[in-house]
Amino acid sequence: MGKGVFTIGELVQKSGVSIRTLRYYDSIDLLKPRDYTEGGHRRYSKEDLTILQNIKSLQFLGLSLKDIKIMLQKNTVEGEVILKSLKHQKHLFEAKKLEITNILSDLNHLMETIEDEEIINIEIFCAMLQKLMFVADTEKWFKEHFSKDITDELFNIKKSEEIDLDKKWTKVLSEIKHLTSTDAIPSSKETQETIETLLLLMDETLKGNLDLVEEKLPSTESLSFPNPFTAKEQKFLKEAMEFYRNNSY
Repeated sequence: MGKGVFTIGELVQKSGVSIRTLRYYDSIDLLKPRDYTEGGHRRYSKEDLTILQNIKSLQFLGLSLKDIKIMLQKNTVEGEVILKSLKHQKHLFEAKKLEITNILSDLNHLMETIEDEEIINIEIFCAMLQKLMFVADTEKWFKEHFSKDITDELFNIKKSEEIDLDKKWTKVLSEIKHLTSTDAIPSSKETQETIETLLLLMDETLKGNLDLVEEKLPSTESLSFPNPFTAKEQKFLKEAMEFYRNNSY
């Protein structure tokens, strides 16, 4: 093709816009080819490439193709319109920035939690991951069922304290899984010591409000806490907990 004249394929390469998109722009009179070959193939000019780049730039602001078409036809636009679009895009990217910051924080949290673990149980790891993913839902549940003082105490904790708790949870949950896999007896000394550690950790995590939370849980189905245990492990844990409470181990 001659200098300064592009086929639709060449325009795709230079602009990064698909052939399908260019054909659509043609159909809505947003960007029509300057000419056609004798065989009916579209031909575009350098000016068309500039227009296409302008379209992409205005789309970045979240403007509709309809609005972009009017702007390009007039070649002017009210400053208020552009300012509004810029503010909207800024808001969107600030939200994305916050989301990325939170994700990075969660990834660092998980890395620090498991850094000393040689072998990681996938069920326990997924439960930890779900805890981070659905922390907003968990906090909402607590706000609906407990006082602000209790909720603030539970959720406004230092990251280092939260990581320390998660490390303890990883250890005790792994121990429960180990006991089950080795067919330990629920009433054995080793099992009961693990149950005692579990209950103390639950109370530490809930800042001494374990009894209050246990009272609320049976009356609500609005929150599903992450559960890393199989049916067999849940049965073992239930029997071990019942023995502990009945015998005040």
